[in-house]
Amino acid sequence: MRGTVFSRLRLGATKLLRDQRGNAFMLTAAAVVPVIGIVGSAVDIGRAYMTQLRLQQACDSGVLAGRRAMASGTYTEAAKAEASKMFNFNFPEDKYGATGIGFSTRAVNASDVEGSASAVLPTALMYIFGKDDFRLSAACTAKLEISNVDVMMVLDVTGSMSSKAVSSDSQTKIVALRAAAIDFFDTLTSADVGDGRLRFGVVPYSSSVNVGGLLIAKNPDWIANSDLLPSRTPVFKYINPDTTTEPNYVESAQTTDSNWTNDGTVNANNKAACEALSKPADTSPSPDGSPNFNQTARYEDGNGKRTTTYNQVQKYVFRTFRYSWSSSKCRNQYKNVRFTRTYVTTVVDYKSDIFDNKYIYEDRNFDVTAVKEGDPLETDTADQGQSTSVSWGGCIIERATTPFAANETAPSDAYDMDIDMLPTTSGEDAVDTQWKMFLPGVTFPRNTQAVSSSDSSDKNNFVEMGGDYAACPVAAMNLTTMTADDYDDFSDYIGTLQPKGYTYHDAGMAWGARLISPTGLFATENAPPINGRPVSRHIVFMTDGDMNTPRSNLSHQGHERSMSRIGATSDDNAIARHNNRFVQLCRAARQRGITVWVVSFGVGTNTNLNSCASSGQAFEADNAEQLNEQFQAIARQISKLRLSQ
Repeated sequence: MRGTVFSRLRLGATKLLRDQRGNAFMLTAAAVVPVIGIVGSAVDIGRAYMTQLRLQQACDSGVLAGRRAMASGTYTEAAKAEASKMFNFNFPEDKYGATGIGFSTRAVNASDVEGSASAVLPTALMYIFGKDDFRLSAACTAKLEISNVDVMMVLDVTGSMSSKAVSSDSQTKIVALRAAAIDFFDTLTSADVGDGRLRFGVVPYSSSVNVGGLLIAKNPDWIANSDLLPSRTPVFKYINPDTTTEPNYVESAQTTDSNWTNDGTVNANNKAACEALSKPADTSPSPDGSPNFNQTARYEDGNGKRTTTYNQVQKYVFRTFRYSWSSSKCRNQYKNVRFTRTYVTTVVDYKSDIFDNKYIYEDRNFDVTAVKEGDPLETDTADQGQSTSVSWGGCIIERATTPFAANETAPSDAYDMDIDMLPTTSGEDAVDTQWKMFLPGVTFPRNTQAVSSSDSSDKNNFVEMGGDYAACPVAAMNLTTMTADDYDDFSDYIGTLQPKGYTYHDAGMAWGARLISPTGLFATENAPPINGRPVSRHIVFMTDGDMNTPRSNLSHQGHERSMSRIGATSDDNAIARHNNRFVQLCRAARQRGITVWVVSFGVGTNTNLNSCASSGQAFEADNAEQLNEQFQAIARQISKLRLSQ
């Protein structure tokens, strides 16, 4: 019985072991746990990876926004808020299921902002196996970098800059400009330059530009040795005349009256007896009025001795007679016979120091050779012919030009419109390619090109006229390599900018372009640096007003009323012609690969200023705060903001 039971158990076990029905269910049940682990880890790790990626992106966006908002190398609370705002936008709390989100930033130095972000991501399945969450973190740094950059700031320093842009501003426009320019410098110099090169230049402009020192330093022959300007010559009395007249003369042909004139009667019984009488002799020639002196030559030897030669023309008259029978009387009749005698008369006299109370207002050619070496110009243009010393402030009058209308393109012989042409020092037209000295102390305005001779009025020169006339701003600064260590030097220079003068945008743009052009006057200085990388060139042009170019002013184009260099027919026409020149000079700069940024301060929309700017680079500022913001926006675009980790 017992054996039978064990036999049956053994047989049942054998059958069970051989039976494969239900095996899949058992295997599946056994595999459920590891499958759940594998799938859960894939889901949760995928979620963690995507969340980590998004966290890093949000961190990067945050530090970039913070660095953009960082002005003048100072990371303010406002800049931090901008960083947090951008982070929160890209990684909101209600997304991804993350909790414990944290983000913080700080400035590492004047050019770098670093940040760190963290978040806790709960697991969806892996908590079954004891993994409740993933603790995520991200680190990020934004760097402001510059490679090779040249920046030429062309700044309007005209008289209107002495006022406020809006009444709510606490500072005048010139003060706001100084602050914006210094912050602009600070932002760029706070960037990481590495082995690159950062250079700054400044061209303040109003009626003219002060580039004389730069030209003299580069090549003194680029400034002409003579300066033809509308001026005046005092008239002094000449004394102790010594007059000599040559005895020989040239006599003209004689002219006789057409009709006979009766002059009494004589006794005669008939016509035959009358006409048989001997006529009276002709009278001797006698002078007929005072002689006329026609000057033929004048020479002064430099020591005050003046020799003047005249043709002395003296009229003479005499009478010729006859007897004529008329009305039963014998009448004595005459005709006047006239002729001239021309003598050569020489007068030698000596110039005194006695002023003759009059001036000749005329163009005078001043020798400025010594002025180029730093000496003053000695002239006799002061009141009553007194000697005066006039110093050159450094501003210039443009080289030769040709008038062209407000809708015409500059011709090739308008040398002032060529920003790259080098002056020549020999040949007939050499002086036309050179610049002239701006000398308001010896320049006197005339309403026309005609010479005003023997004028007793004592007119003012442009210095004496004062106001905004003939303004000469501070000397321009050529492109100079600068770093943050040069902050004080740059600030001191910008602090010298003063508002005075009328508005000639074309003067500023011409010289901003000339100083930064890679192919012009300073091509050697503007070549790429030794690192061999290309140079990014920028003109930042700031103005607070429209063109204002009265013909009565002395400017970089001279005195338009008396010199008529640009051919303006009215003040409005002068503005139109200067605007045309300005736009063409802007185009010339852009054609040389220079980016032109234009900031209109308190001007509003201006077609000519917008036409000057490179595409998308025209900015408007209504007040001092906006001016600084626009300068900062330009600085950030000029530099390169990137992520370093």
